[in-house]
Amino acid sequence: MPVQDDATDLLDEDHKNVERLFQQYKAAHDPSRKRTLAQQICQELMVHMRIEEEVFYPAFRQATGDQQTVQHSEKEHHEAKELIHRIETAQVDDKVMLDLEDAILHHVNDEREKMFPQARKAAGLDLRQLAQQLQARKAELMAHA
Repeated sequence: MPVQDDATDLLDEDHKNVERLFQQYKAAHDPSRKRTLAQQICQELMVHMRIEEEVFYPAFRQATGDQQTVQHSEKEHHEAKELIHRIETAQVDDKVMLDLEDAILHHVNDEREKMFPQARKAAGLDLRQLAQQLQARKAELMAHA
């Protein structure tokens, strides 16, 4: 996968990928296919949330001073992680998967509408350099997944 030019583009590419996986999950009828997709969705989301929390959010917070937006995003991550934990420790459940999809779509929309435009305008936030850091951390996490 090529390095995206901009950190917000890179993160949004992850969002689009997970949205596609949720569509595949909803279209699947075979329980083992659903289980495989659910595991893939959970893994992708956990890696995505870690790179946001470890790399993007601290840089965003430092550049913008906007604690509230970051805290809101971290709260949404916490809710998603609770749903992921339920999925990973139990049978794959369509209701929990739909709850997770709703939570993620809400979070993605918040980032697209509020956080990303703010990040693009922030002085002192080098989104190209940040994209490289995100890509490197993501590769590291995926290698150990």
